[in-house]
Amino acid sequence: MGKANGGKQAKTRKPYEKPTVTKLTPEQAKPKLFGHASMGDQGAKDLLELMFPDAAPKDSKAKNKSA
Repeated sequence: MGKANGGKQAKTRKPYEKPTVTKLTPEQAKPKLFGHASMGDQGAKDLLELMFPDAAPKDSKAKNKSA
């Protein structure tokens, strides 16, 4: 078994960059949340329902509101 990098020396590592936070506007967040919710992400569905109740996908949770 050979080395995964073909026996070459490893490249120099990049310096560490700490993660950054990007603040989205509601107009930017809505399509991103809708995309994740449509792929089945339950957390995205819940957040979409809280932030944009009119745009949230209607599913079995709708019956809870009538009760």
